[in-house]
Amino acid sequence: MQIKDIPIDQNHREITLHGSYEFPMAVYLDQLDRNSLGFVNWHWHDEIQFSLVTKGEVEFWVNQRSYRLKAGQGLFINSGYLHMSRPVSEPDSTYICIDADIKLLSFFPGSAVEQNYIKPYLKLSGFSEVIIDGEAEWHKDIRAKIVEVYELYTQEAFGYELDICMLLAAMWRTLISNQKNRPEITTNEYVDQQRVKTIMSYIHEHYMEKITLQELADIVHISKGECCRFFKRIAKCTVFDYLKNYRINKSIELLQTTELTISQVADSVGFGSTSYYIETFKKHVSFTPREYRMSMSIPQR
Repeated sequence: MQIKDIPIDQNHREITLHGSYEFPMAVYLDQLDRNSLGFVNWHWHDEIQFSLVTKGEVEFWVNQRSYRLKAGQGLFINSGYLHMSRPVSEPDSTYICIDADIKLLSFFPGSAVEQNYIKPYLKLSGFSEVIIDGEAEWHKDIRAKIVEVYELYTQEAFGYELDICMLLAAMWRTLISNQKNRPEITTNEYVDQQRVKTIMSYIHEHYMEKITLQELADIVHISKGECCRFFKRIAKCTVFDYLKNYRINKSIELLQTTELTISQVADSVGFGSTSYYIETFKKHVSFTPREYRMSMSIPQR
C-alpha cells in the first residue's frame, strides 16, 4: 500500500489506521516520489516502526539526528518520536515500512512481558531510534526479518498473522538485548521536541488564518529569534517553510475531494493571494493546482 500523504491531527500525530483492531499493524512500500511533496513530512505515531531501504538512498531524521541509508540498510523508530524521510538523490527511493502496535508484543495488559520487556523500553532514554546497517549478526537478522514480514503481509497465506507476531517478538527481543551504551536524550532535547510539537499543533489548528512569528514564539514562551533557531535546528526547515508545506498539503486534499475554485482553495488554506498560492504550489508539486486537479480527474469549475 502506498500512502500518498500521511494524515495527521492537530498534535502532529499520524492518524492513518495501521491495520485493524483485530490485527493492528500495517506494512507497505513507501516510494517517496509518490508523496505529493516528494518526501514524508514530520509526524509521529504510537506504533513502533521498522524500515528497510530497498531502492536508492533515503535520509531519515529522528530526534534531531540524520541518517542516510542505502538499499539494504534499516532503521527502528520507537513509539512517539517525531520523524521524517526524504530521498537523497533518486526521487523514487523506496523503503519497506512496518508500523506495529506494541499490543502485538504484550500478549495482554499487565502481563509480565509488558511490564518487564515492553513498557521500560518505550520511553528509554537513548532508545528513540536504532540504525540497523552493520555487519553484526543481529543487524543481518533483523533486516532479514523485515523482508520476511513484508512478504508474509503481502501474501496473506494461512497463519500469516501468527507468523508475523512471532517475527516481531523476535525482532524486539533482539533489539532490546543489544542496547548498550546508547546516548541519552538530554533534558534540552526533550524540551525542544515538545516545543516543536506545540508549534506544529498550533499551525495545524490555525493554518487557514494569518500566523505571525510572534504568535508562535509566544505559545512556547521564547523570543522570535530563538523560535526560528530552535525550530530549524529540530525540523531542518524554517517554521514558515513548514507552514507553506502544510498549507499545500491541505490544499491538495481540497483539490482532490471538492469542487472549490482555485481561488477558494487558496483562501481556505490561508494563502492571501491566489497568484502566490499557484506559484508556491507549482514550486512544491511541479504542477499548477489546476493541472494537478485534472491529473486526479476531479471535475473542473
